[in-house]
Amino acid sequence: MTDVVLFHHAQGLTAGVRKFADELRRAGHQVTVPDLYEGKTFASLDDGVAYAEQVGFDTIIERGELAAKDLPHEIVYAGFSLGVLPAQKLAQTRPGAKGALLFHSCIPVAEFGGSWPGNTPVQIHAMDADPFFVGDGDIDAARELVTLAGDAELFLYPGDQHLFTDSSLPAYDRAATTLLTQRVLGFLGRVGRTEPDPGGGGERDLLGQYLDFQRATVLAKTEGLSREQMARRHPPSSLTLGGLLYHLALVEEAWLEVRFLGQPERDPWAGVDFAADPEWEFRTSAEMEPEQLRQRYREACERSRQAAAQASGLGQESVATFSDGRHFTLGWVLLHLLEETARHAGHADLIREAIDGTVGE
Repeated sequence: MTDVVLFHHAQGLTAGVRKFADELRRAGHQVTVPDLYEGKTFASLDDGVAYAEQVGFDTIIERGELAAKDLPHEIVYAGFSLGVLPAQKLAQTRPGAKGALLFHSCIPVAEFGGSWPGNTPVQIHAMDADPFFVGDGDIDAARELVTLAGDAELFLYPGDQHLFTDSSLPAYDRAATTLLTQRVLGFLGRVGRTEPDPGGGGERDLLGQYLDFQRATVLAKTEGLSREQMARRHPPSSLTLGGLLYHLALVEEAWLEVRFLGQPERDPWAGVDFAADPEWEFRTSAEMEPEQLRQRYREACERSRQAAAQASGLGQESVATFSDGRHFTLGWVLLHLLEETARHAGHADLIREAIDGTVGE
């Protein structure tokens, strides 16, 4: 779960802005949507811009800063068009930002101090023929930001509409918004991960932290995708994101619950002849909904954590043995899970980029 503050565009806090925020909430994120217009909305973009000019853009920014004052510092700042003003300023100048999402607009970095914090990831989304984004120079500011920031992506969608993400306006483009939303959800999943603590905890704690980080990375790579996308293969590889998630759920439970603790197999793995059907989890995952796959993996990870917590230490040996009679230790199996999860996170990164262009660890 990631905390997000989402600032509306020049036409105010419309039903479409609220609906977009609800989409993020449905994915598990905490979203705050301040009203910078004190209840006013406008039927046209021209009227909304005229009101913003009357109020003053500095005042709009100040209202945004005031709205964020009591929110956590570790937050993602997002804004639609006019709302990019407070969103970008806060991301640049308020310490601790987890990221920024800039929709339909981008301000020159020099406007808010001349530098972008190097550890703050950012996505910028706009249409490639939007007369405001292209004609007013926002695209140049966006390209500069991509160059300056260490982790930045600029996504351009075909079309000439400005506020194409607002489903309550005539400019709405469903296909472009669907793609934008899945990219945003992937971004929020990635920045919402908990980084391992380099200065705290012993070896056992650090193994758990790094394993959880890789687990979260795999989940982030699936956020926002449809069932068809989760099952899509990219030749010559036969791997799919859905298959990887289901496979990793099996791996978690098979190693820690079954082999390490000696517990019986759970459904749906019990009774499957993997020797006869080695691609079982990759084949059957195509029949499952994305959230069903994610939840099954989350549950498997939690069961693994509980199983590991029962051990007296990293040196405790497994109940099951290898074919040569040797046991393995908790330390060995945690390292094995870390290695396998990280390897498949790399696979997932490439598959996700092939689906919608989203990159990042």
